[in-house]
Amino acid sequence: SRRSHSLDRNSAMALSEISPATSPPSLKGSALNEPLALAAQPSTARSGPWLRAETGCGPVGAFGLGLAVALFAPAGIARTRRSRALGMRQRLVMRAQASATATATASAQATGQSLSARPALLLIEHLNLNVLSTDVALAFYSALGCVRDERRPMSKTLHSHCGALTQFHTPSPTNEAYIQDSGAQQWRGEIELLYADSAAVTEAVERLRSLEQDPAFQALQITQPDGADEAFVTGPYGNRFVLRVASPARRAAMAPSEGARHGSEASQCVGMGAVTLRVPQDTAAPGARFYAEMLGAEVQELSPGCWAVSGGPQGCQQLVLEEDPEASGEELGEHVAIYVRDFSDVFERLLERGLIFVNPRFKHLDCSTTLEEALSFSCFRFKEIIDLDSGRKLFELEHEVRSTSHKSSPPALELEATW
Repeated sequence: SRRSHSLDRNSAMALSEISPATSPPSLKGSALNEPLALAAQPSTARSGPWLRAETGCGPVGAFGLGLAVALFAPAGIARTRRSRALGMRQRLVMRAQASATATATASAQATGQSLSARPALLLIEHLNLNVLSTDVALAFYSALGCVRDERRPMSKTLHSHCGALTQFHTPSPTNEAYIQDSGAQQWRGEIELLYADSAAVTEAVERLRSLEQDPAFQALQITQPDGADEAFVTGPYGNRFVLRVASPARRAAMAPSEGARHGSEASQCVGMGAVTLRVPQDTAAPGARFYAEMLGAEVQELSPGCWAVSGGPQGCQQLVLEEDPEASGEELGEHVAIYVRDFSDVFERLLERGLIFVNPRFKHLDCSTTLEEALSFSCFRFKEIIDLDSGRKLFELEHEVRSTSHKSSPPALELEATW
């Protein structure tokens, strides 16, 4: 393992502690000054295979919640074809969003308030990772504090609630026979899971340790530094997790007072916080620009070779692009599901670049090649992240992009005008 210095978000100063004289102009008088934490001070050195001393990046890196700057905001892209064949529910949702956006914009212009609390990337909702055994996955994710979506029979893909808004989807050979030969999938980075307090982290560690004697969990690794309120876990299929106490602001954002998924109340996780993706050298910055211009997301350079794409409720989630000389950038069949605010506009920008992707594996769920189809499925996909100037492919990651009218949308997303 290598030593590193990381930026501890939850022990960092709150924005409310920054005096008006030293606050960034865009934050003076803003509601963002009250709850969100700004990562400002390096923590004590820690060791672990995923910590990067040279970057301070990944789930243990700087978040600067609410401060991510939209460096490459989309400009001059017309909103088109809004009136096409939408269902009544879609129309109502989109009208509410438009009204809320206009109201927030007018208010922000009048008060000078930053709009970073209204992210274009509404939610990093689930990761889909193949496993070799549903029973092993169920035991592992339950030990983490997730809870099975009991509305789905065990014969279907296991969906594990991770808090009120996020999930893990873990198909196995029971669901799709090809997985037996292709093997389990590993996320190309680390996954941060948030908990209400240090006791919840310790309880998760104890549940995980109870699995260590099971032969199916020989690959399980658990490290909890003495006195730390976080832990580092490598799961039975090689996926790496950082278990961390959520700041009060993140806990409130990821655990809405209303709109939680049915059955998620028993989850002992607050939610999925950051997801780090290892990407090839010299691709993080142009990759961040891609997310900014194509999705309208806010992005921020955390350190050289490490950029964050911010989103989620009150901007409390991040997709962190961290350069790694050993990363190939090739997707492994895994995918991330996200919800976006400007669904139609995002689709058309990607379509114009020829980036819309249909995954044959999921054609029974969505097969969107036109805006009408995307609106019908409330979903479309893309997987190539490109340099917007040259068109060169930077790296791959399949994104399942959903609108708030998707049938599996957390109810809270239909209330997202309050975010």
